[in-house]
Amino acid sequence: MQTQNRQPDRYEPLPGVIDLPGWLWRRLPTLAKVGFVVGLVALVAVALLIGPGIRQSKSERARAEQQQRARARSAHVASIRREQRPRFASGPAAITGVAARRRLLGAASASVLADARRRAAAGELDGPIKAIDCEPFPRTVARTGAEDSTARRFGRYACIAVTAEFKKSEVSSGGVVGHPYRMRIDFDSGRYAFCKVSGHPGEGLLTARQLVPVPRVCGGGL
Repeated sequence: MQTQNRQPDRYEPLPGVIDLPGWLWRRLPTLAKVGFVVGLVALVAVALLIGPGIRQSKSERARAEQQQRARARSAHVASIRREQRPRFASGPAAITGVAARRRLLGAASASVLADARRRAAAGELDGPIKAIDCEPFPRTVARTGAEDSTARRFGRYACIAVTAEFKKSEVSSGGVVGHPYRMRIDFDSGRYAFCKVSGHPGEGLLTARQLVPVPRVCGGGL
């Protein structure tokens, strides 16, 4: 019995990763190649059509978010301006000397205290408001102000509507915490104005940079 000589099956080894796409492409049937090309062209066409719309949508969202932030900032600034709106009052002109100036400062400080207590009663400020503590502004080491001499017509003061006090001790120099105010007094006319400074209670707000400056009529600015 005669046997036929059979050629062994031949397999082409798989190429490397770089050559693999070309190797696969050569083995695709013609119809599959045509379908692939048509699909690729369609994807490119769709990308060209919707690309500008996507970019425009992103731009519109960014613009809307920017406008929303601007509106929120404007509303916040308006709220601060309302809170810091100046209050005006007057007392006897303090032109007779230091004692009269100190009495006018006391009357003006009492007006600030009454305003803080009114706001606390209305729920606008945390209370209770225990006292008012005013000092010359800007702060000086000697704490001497325009009320201590007749040399200056106007005096500027930083006040705290006190909600808590800390006694002086071995570990603390003491101090007060409360709601900040600013005040300006015209000693010659007896007129004065004060503003509630926007922010949470604390002494640091007297020197911290504010989003909305304290009005000049209340002693704001330099």
